[in-house]
Amino acid sequence: MDHARRDHWRALVGLITPKKGAVAIMGLLLTVSGILPLVGPILVAVFIDAAIEGSSTDQLTGLAIVYIGLAIVGQGLAVVVAWTATDLAWRVTNDLRSDLTSHVLGLDLAFHRRTSPGELVSRVDGDVTALSDFIARFLVKALVAAVTSVGLIVVLTVQDWRVGLSFAAYLALAVLVVYSLRNLAVDEAASEQAATGRMFGEIEERLAGSDDLRSNGGGSHALATFQAASARVLQATLLRERQGVGLWIISNVVFVVGGIAALILDAALLRRGSISLGTAYLIFQYTQILRQPLEQLADETERVQRAAGGMIRTLDLLRERSALPDTGTSTLPSGPLDLRIANLRFEYRDEANPQPVIDGLTIDLAAGRSIGVVGRTGSGKTTLARLILRLIDPTSGTIELGGVRLADLPLAELRNRCGVVSQDVHLFGASIRDNLTLFDSSIDDDTLHHAIGQLGLTEWIAVHPDGLDTMLGPGGSGVSAGEGQLIALTRLFLRDPDFVLLDEASSRIDPQTERRVIAAVDRLLDGRTAVVIAHRLSTIERLDEVLILSSGHAVEHGETVVLRADPTSHYARLLAIGADATIDDVEAPS
Repeated sequence: MDHARRDHWRALVGLITPKKGAVAIMGLLLTVSGILPLVGPILVAVFIDAAIEGSSTDQLTGLAIVYIGLAIVGQGLAVVVAWTATDLAWRVTNDLRSDLTSHVLGLDLAFHRRTSPGELVSRVDGDVTALSDFIARFLVKALVAAVTSVGLIVVLTVQDWRVGLSFAAYLALAVLVVYSLRNLAVDEAASEQAATGRMFGEIEERLAGSDDLRSNGGGSHALATFQAASARVLQATLLRERQGVGLWIISNVVFVVGGIAALILDAALLRRGSISLGTAYLIFQYTQILRQPLEQLADETERVQRAAGGMIRTLDLLRERSALPDTGTSTLPSGPLDLRIANLRFEYRDEANPQPVIDGLTIDLAAGRSIGVVGRTGSGKTTLARLILRLIDPTSGTIELGGVRLADLPLAELRNRCGVVSQDVHLFGASIRDNLTLFDSSIDDDTLHHAIGQLGLTEWIAVHPDGLDTMLGPGGSGVSAGEGQLIALTRLFLRDPDFVLLDEASSRIDPQTERRVIAAVDRLLDGRTAVVIAHRLSTIERLDEVLILSSGHAVEHGETVVLRADPTSHYARLLAIGADATIDDVEAPS
């Protein structure tokens, strides 16, 4: 944490400096905003001395009008400063949000296995919002206070060098105290934000499983875990607040003592006749002007601590490195891609007792052919899919696509040439068109209608009241699981990948849409190399090859028609139960 503390302010400056134009405008506005508060008391001091000396009403009225005008300008400028600062803060932090999101998406599966989505939302958005508040509020106040303080010392030194020197000493002491205590609760703030992130993770996980929790009586457990997470947040907050109260007490003692000393000096100089009544008023008002921003900065220490804690956590997140090095430079040949897997072995090493999930697997799938992969739960099907898509790297062995080792391919090249549909399709609260195109405006309606027609989905679209403009509810509510699969298959068809992986894509098909989904899958696989990980036998009976997995081993692999015709094969025995059977309906193959 000490190393992070040395770096987080430097990193924050690095975020702001690229916005040089906006920073220059902001600096000019803050300079004017810091000087304006000094002019008002000068005008009042001149007004007082002029009134005592018997100046004319016109002169006094003129001073009053100028004073009122400056007050109006100051209020307007405050609005402009607030708007400009907020705009700058969001521009800076939105860039950081984008960088963090891109970075997180590029991290490997092991990171996402140990980090919940709720915690990631807290880190990518919550911590960055704390930085935005710091830039928009604390930095603005700090810079205005700096300009005001320097100008104030200059004006008072011109009036009387003793007063200027006294105020300079008071200012130096106050700034030194605030600066020395700036990191008093940074560690506690970071711990509080980490506890909040974990609480968000608990909430996200419980909400995602709310149906199962309610139907199986798990609500009390969910509430208990939330209360425990909330209690940890409360403990961390109280620890940070305790440190913050200490800072508040110390800083206010300095401000009060300094203010009293300034007033005593003011009264002594006035009694001796060294200053006029107007100057005495000026000194008194400047005491208040100097104290107010310093008190505000002290009161904003919580924001500073949150920003520092957020920056530390942000830097920690940016230091995370993927276990999948993206150093490949090879390119894939055009057209369908063959798949070769040789002596593949994998185990999840981040587990307490790692065991092989894939062990000695070898497959040779020619370009343009399809293979169905079946196996009981825990047989390694999903792990195999992750390995083929290079979401994880094998412990040993090789995977080649189009004759190129996956490790030799840039990840962007691999993702661009491969398409995947999983059993959990993510839909958005948007139109069917946007869900099909994933908000890609470059896909026109002609292209979209062609894809829909090719997949035989024109009739399905027509039954919706507004066709492609039909709006889906939050999370895509309003369509069945099978219809969600149709949307996912259309997305893939629009991308036109050369290698397709369907991971349990038909496991949740409802009877009403099964015919459309099967036809769409057949059209999608035409002319493409495909791996179809399935649970239902009916899903793979039209594919070229079948692979049966058990405990990470290939217990059977061959052409579908050959295995179907061999009554001694595992596949034939499965089919004997029925095409609608699942692999879990029989004993595990041995």
